[in-house]
Amino acid sequence: MPIQKLGRPDGAVLATISAIQSIEFPEPGQLRARKVVTRSQSRSTGKYPSWKMGRMLQWESLNELNAFRLLDCDPEVTRFAEQPCKILYVHDGVSKTHFPDILVETKGCKKLWEIKPEAEAIRPEVASRTTLLAQHLPRWGYSYRVVLDHELARQPRLRNADRLLSFGRDTVTECEQEFIRLALKRCGALVWSDACAGAYGSRGREILCHLALNGTLSLDMNATWSADTRFTTGKAGI
Repeated sequence: MPIQKLGRPDGAVLATISAIQSIEFPEPGQLRARKVVTRSQSRSTGKYPSWKMGRMLQWESLNELNAFRLLDCDPEVTRFAEQPCKILYVHDGVSKTHFPDILVETKGCKKLWEIKPEAEAIRPEVASRTTLLAQHLPRWGYSYRVVLDHELARQPRLRNADRLLSFGRDTVTECEQEFIRLALKRCGALVWSDACAGAYGSRGREILCHLALNGTLSLDMNATWSADTRFTTGKAGI
């Protein structure tokens, strides 16, 4: 696949101080640095419909699928992409290639994630690569971390993300949002049981969940969802 090489930000001097030789991104029109879903794939793969990215993202493990769901529900995340680049680096005098699993962008920050089961993350070759990339990638404008499978599967956060995505994918009109703003101003918090009972209109559940997805409203993602779940003003305001 055609690729675009990212130039070293500090010119030739960087080659003497960084183990990173280059970071190569797909050219415009190409979505990934390598294929994920193929007909001959021997392990489980699939496609995830991201409301935030407006396209299907390809995953090659259930852990990656969990990551997509959580990133889709995090209002701090402005963009994320699978298999975003190829990193060429030198480790112990040997040239190597690495394809991070996900690029995660927040305001003013770009992060490269590698998703691993804990048993694999602590293998010496993986741990040493993680240390090297975490040390050198910030010079290129990226942080790097290994995200563990059990962290992504933590409950009830993942179930809450699934519920938000189940109800909240459709857009909200200005009139619907204004109704919620006034209700929030009166009550201080909006309650899930009231949304289910129609207190916020026939689409009350969908409106609350969509506004939580985009950061207009906020809820405790680490608390078990119930009839008493409360939605308050989010960081984006309303």
